[in-house]
Amino acid sequence: MTASARKALMVWAWLLMVLQPSMSYGEVTVDRTRVIYPAAAREVTVNLTHTAQAPRLVKVWIDEGDAEASPEASDVPFTLNPPVFRMEAGSGRALRVVYHPSPRALRREEQVYWLNVLGIRPEVSSTEQVNTLQFALRTRIKLFLRPTTLTGKASEAVGSLQWQLNAQERVLAVNNPTDYHITLASILLTSGGKDFHSEDPPMIAPRSAAEVAVPGLPGGVGRAPLLRFTTLDDNGATQHHEAPLSIAE
Repeated sequence: MTASARKALMVWAWLLMVLQPSMSYGEVTVDRTRVIYPAAAREVTVNLTHTAQAPRLVKVWIDEGDAEASPEASDVPFTLNPPVFRMEAGSGRALRVVYHPSPRALRREEQVYWLNVLGIRPEVSSTEQVNTLQFALRTRIKLFLRPTTLTGKASEAVGSLQWQLNAQERVLAVNNPTDYHITLASILLTSGGKDFHSEDPPMIAPRSAAEVAVPGLPGGVGRAPLLRFTTLDDNGATQHHEAPLSIAE
């Protein structure tokens, strides 16, 4: 393989790994699957652990939802300390997340951002590069900012969801009237003794609605289908629910 071909392959491999959102590859890992930031807190600490057998250069940043945006393009009301650092094999590091209140950032409802942790293998010699691909592995998790003015509790928000089934369109409409984001992990609709699963449950933003496709659902659904679904709580744990379901005429 020529030097130019090796370089192109290394660049492609790097991009492939960097652009994978919400994944962890067992190198630099985060001690949680989501970060909850009460707006009144001075800071929130996130603990990182490096489990590989070689050192890594770690770069961290927060974005507003664009997984492909560069760290330099980030314009969020947070700072991270430290933003760039080296982690030795088997070591741990505390990452400080600090919120800076601003009129633009602080709205009534909960807001969601994304924390990125990128582990980069340090530069190696030209001899080593001949037979080594350089990977940069990224973990990306949600960061929820909670103003002090939110109504109700996050743990109770799921009970306020309003569901309606349009069997002809094979769509479930769900409305979230609360101040909190609600992350749906699975949706199961039982009708006529058969189960129908949603393939892509969404996260529903505060005071908004979403439509969820239910493939295979027959148009002549009965009048009393059973809706069961799961959500992820503040700790990333799965919670199971059942809910009443209205039928669109």
